[in-house]
Amino acid sequence: MPSAQHAAWDAYLALTTGLLPAVRSDLTEPAVNALLGGVAKRILRDAPLWNAHGPMLVCAVKSAIRLYRAGEQDDLLDLLWSIADRLYILSAPPGPTTT
Repeated sequence: MPSAQHAAWDAYLALTTGLLPAVRSDLTEPAVNALLGGVAKRILRDAPLWNAHGPMLVCAVKSAIRLYRAGEQDDLLDLLWSIADRLYILSAPPGPTTT
């Protein structure tokens, strides 16, 4: 698996198996904050690997942090799922090309 795909998959897993369940279950603020910070660090670090998708994901994760701080849980969950969807797509191998 190329490094860009691997990085996207790792961030996807951190988001879908850690952060999203934590936000949905209303874990304590320090726990959610740590998980959100971990996902944000991954995205900020790996964004250059994802070409044009990288800056969009950076903006999205920064918006997620703002939503979290504002207590907008429903909007935060929607945005996190959108980020997860994009990361999943980036983690997939390229499809067949047509000639």
